[in-house]
Amino acid sequence: MNVKVFVSNPFQENTYVLSHPETREALIVDPGMMTDTEWQRIRDYLTEQQLRVVRILVTHCHIDHMMGTGYLTEWCDAPVCGPVDDQLSLPSADRQFQLFGLPCLHPLTGIGRNLNEGDRFSFGSSEVQVLDVPGHSFHGLCYYFPNEKMLFSGDVLFYCSIGRSDFGPGMGCDGEALVDGIRTKLFALPPETKVYTGHGPATTIGQEIACNPYI
Repeated sequence: MNVKVFVSNPFQENTYVLSHPETREALIVDPGMMTDTEWQRIRDYLTEQQLRVVRILVTHCHIDHMMGTGYLTEWCDAPVCGPVDDQLSLPSADRQFQLFGLPCLHPLTGIGRNLNEGDRFSFGSSEVQVLDVPGHSFHGLCYYFPNEKMLFSGDVLFYCSIGRSDFGPGMGCDGEALVDGIRTKLFALPPETKVYTGHGPATTIGQEIACNPYI
């Protein structure tokens, strides 16, 4: 499987394009494209690689991870999948843009297909398992590919760090729940599992077990 990362928006969020060379199918994880230029980079890549987007996966509903949903749904018919409860519980996208002092340059598309802890689905020959680790937001879905030993952690786990939990309960923050979920769910994965994070560089579960100062 190919994994291509595009860094988007003022939060330097990682938007991932996953693709199978044989089928030319693609998944988009956390589309954070804020501007036409950022979207053009990803659209050009999808076109050049002749990829067909079959799902758009959202880890949580902070705007930096959803800014590009509208671009994608105008371009293809792939469903936006993620935690609907997070979308309903957080301030609206318009309110989040106001809170961060940012303009909304392109309309967002909300989550249309709900995903929960324990859900599984196929992507070509790969299986995808859904893990929910709340604490940075009301729900923080992580997408685990057991055959490839890859995890897309959103803002739950970073290289030698974890997601922020200081935005207050109105944003779903709970530091104890976040740390507990990382320990019980993510650190139970094989240590060689590569972790593709929502911001910053990739890491591995083994690296974070050994060195993460927050756990």
